[in-house]
Amino acid sequence: MGIFILGGIVFIVAFCLFKISAFRKTRPDESWLRISIVGIVDYIVLISGTIGTGILFMTLYNIGH
Repeated sequence: MGIFILGGIVFIVAFCLFKISAFRKTRPDESWLRISIVGIVDYIVLISGTIGTGILFMTLYNIGH
């Protein structure tokens, strides 16, 4: 159970750092719609990476035991 909680915390921290970096790189004249779309795409990429890493980890864990 702890590994899943740790994974969730890592996901939230990574997403927050990703968004802070994106906001620092945006120009003031960019629209909020474009920034929101980039945020949704980033969210989907991070979720798929988290799920993919979880599947890989569980596969390796099951092979090892």
